[in-house]
Amino acid sequence: MPLEPEIQTHLQRLAELPAAPLSDLNTYRAGAAKSAQTLPRRDLPIAGKRDLQIPTSDTTLPARLYAPPGKGLTGLLVYFHGGGWAASDIETHDALCTDLCSTSGVRVLSVAYRLAPEFRFPLPLDDCWHATLWAAQNAAELGADPAQLAVGGDSAGGNLAAAVTLRARDAGGPALAAQLLIYPATELSRTDTPSYRENAEEYGLSAAAMRAFIGLYLAAPADALHPHASPLLAPDLSGLPDALILTAEFDPLRDDGVLYAQALTNAGVEATHLPGPGLIHTFARLAAVSPASATNMDAAAAWLGQKLRPGQ
Repeated sequence: MPLEPEIQTHLQRLAELPAAPLSDLNTYRAGAAKSAQTLPRRDLPIAGKRDLQIPTSDTTLPARLYAPPGKGLTGLLVYFHGGGWAASDIETHDALCTDLCSTSGVRVLSVAYRLAPEFRFPLPLDDCWHATLWAAQNAAELGADPAQLAVGGDSAGGNLAAAVTLRARDAGGPALAAQLLIYPATELSRTDTPSYRENAEEYGLSAAAMRAFIGLYLAAPADALHPHASPLLAPDLSGLPDALILTAEFDPLRDDGVLYAQALTNAGVEATHLPGPGLIHTFARLAAVSPASATNMDAAAAWLGQKLRPGQ
């Protein structure tokens, strides 16, 4: 189907704004932060949010905890932001996490992992892994049921979340009840799928930009073959948590999500694919301007709320 009219308008506005190249990374990062600040918000109700620091073996990671309306324990989603592993933070994804928290009724812990290329694979993943371990160990103090823990993320964050589930399974825990993957990158060794070719330009995230982000993230080209960089290449996907995978029609990463949902299903994992007709990469942050984006994100939040019910 064609682009949703509201998405088309959004793209026209983006085309009118100056954009820094990825080669000027500091300016690019500043532009991404400024762009996020100007996006309209739905401002759905939550009980509150607070910033905290997550300790790891060699640093501390900024994080933000969102609490839904109501009292008592809830499930907990540990969320990793998108941005090509090289940009964005908890501020750029504040509205998205607020919406997920409010609509799902579960707590959301948004984590700012260290960025590439200063910190290349596997260091950002290590940060997400340590944040997940910390969340599991401190769930009760966060107001969450430790038995109802999920991971999620968008784009690069979806890639990191999928890799965390592999590490958790292979390490024997923590137990994860669900994974929410929003247009995830799942195979970094292949950037010539039909969706890469069909959506190479004009839809926000270009194929060239995605390839550049991969180059910034990986320390060496051979890293793209590692299952923790390319979860689709994992030889065994069985035993992973139930998954919801959202994709966008006009997105180079569309096929990454479709193929991963199929691979999970073939491995016996309960995996649901929610396509995004007429939508583009980044639609998860466009719920206030795009009715279709809001519908898909609310459906994702409802799924999350059903999966993370305390005491189940």
